[in-house]
Amino acid sequence: MADPYRSNGSAAYDVRRRNTAQPLEQPERLPDAPARRKPARHVRARLGISPLTALGAAAAVLMLALVVFSYIRLYEARSDVGKLQTQLSTLEEQQARLQSQYDNALDLEQIEKRAKELGMRQPGSSQIIYVQVDADDTTEVYAAPAEKNVFVRVIDAFRSAFTDAINYFS
Repeated sequence: MADPYRSNGSAAYDVRRRNTAQPLEQPERLPDAPARRKPARHVRARLGISPLTALGAAAAVLMLALVVFSYIRLYEARSDVGKLQTQLSTLEEQQARLQSQYDNALDLEQIEKRAKELGMRQPGSSQIIYVQVDADDTTEVYAAPAEKNVFVRVIDAFRSAFTDAINYFS
């Protein structure tokens, strides 16, 4: 006699007993196979430059030019100052030499002698006039020029940089 209990793998069941397992519902239609994705079409990005970016780049280039020409002007000014200082020292030496020659050449006795030869004489008391100046002297005070507006100074800086660039390259 056969074993009344049978097994299907690890599940045991009684063959005499009515089958209690619910039948699997069969779908009316099998699901469609997943659709293949079409390869994505590579869209090439169109390169474009924003007007604001172009304006910023132009401003940066302009500022760079201003800085470069400012440094050029500063270098030229320092060079000129060096030359002028050298010239000043030589002129001061020459002035000291000439002053000593002048002091040595000044002879009061010779001047009086020459004045008498020309018919000059000492002034008399009637020829001397004394002038009194009141204590209320007046002076004129010149005011410094008014400081320019920031925008005017920026425009002047651009104008001078532009003219310096033209003069430098011409």
